[in-house]
Parts: sequence; C-alpha cells; structure tokens
Amino acid sequence: MSGVELIAELTDICIRQAEIIKAQQYVIEQFGEQVREEQALAERNRLRELVGDWEA
Repeated sequence: MSGVELIAELTDICIRQAEIIKAQQYVIEQFGEQVREEQALAERNRLRELVGDWEA
C-alpha cells in the first residue's frame, strides 16, 4: 500500500468516525430532551400533589 493509499484509507476512517460521533450526539441530545420533559412532568405532578390543581 502506497503512502497516498494509506492516507486515503485513514481519511476515510476519520470521516466515518465523525459521522458516527455526530449520530451519537444527536441521540444523546434527544435522550436528554426526553429526560428533561419527564423531569418537568414529574415536578408538575408533585406540585399538584402539594397544592392541588391550580388550573381549575
């Protein structure tokens, strides 16, 4: 394998790794948003338990 071929192969590996990292980042962001929504719902439910339904 020539130096040029080796560099091309390593470049391709780096590009594929970057794509994987971007996909992982997206999934982590989505999971984080879901966790924040679940926490907010739990906090609203706890508040309703303490003070009742304030929307009525």
